[in-house]
Amino acid sequence: MRLLRSLARDRKGSAAIEFAILALPFFVVIFAIAEIAVMYFVDSGLDAAVHKAVRQVRVGVAKSGNWDAAKFKQVVCGELSYSFDCTSKLKVRATVITDMASITKASPISSGSLAVTEDFDLGDSKSYVLVQAFLPWNPTFKLYALSTDRLSDGSYVLGSAELIKNEPF
Repeated sequence: MRLLRSLARDRKGSAAIEFAILALPFFVVIFAIAEIAVMYFVDSGLDAAVHKAVRQVRVGVAKSGNWDAAKFKQVVCGELSYSFDCTSKLKVRATVITDMASITKASPISSGSLAVTEDFDLGDSKSYVLVQAFLPWNPTFKLYALSTDRLSDGSYVLGSAELIKNEPF
């Protein structure tokens, strides 16, 4: 009985036990913050790269240069800081919009795979063009389920879209 009381009063090692209890949740939160930060960094880079490439579409450089989807992907991926397998993974759609009521939101994910039908129509002078780009992103730490809309391999789909009106060219 006396041994039990002395053990209950002994505080040696309590900091180590408290650290062991709190370390796991602390590091899980730190890794979650890091994962989300990297994902937002790549997503904002994709937005900026698509914006720069779409500018070439808007002013007619892409039309006069006979750009196809592969050339557009090359330009977008050239602007990305993160570009591992970008040209093979990036899916691009460019469609001419005849009326704004026909634009619908569709998920690029279907049955756990990236279901984007690539189309690349740059339109003519003064036409409205919707350009969409989708890039699968493999998470650094596969510990979290941040979204239910993921591919079957666990990767997320980052997306960017620009609706433009071509300038007179």
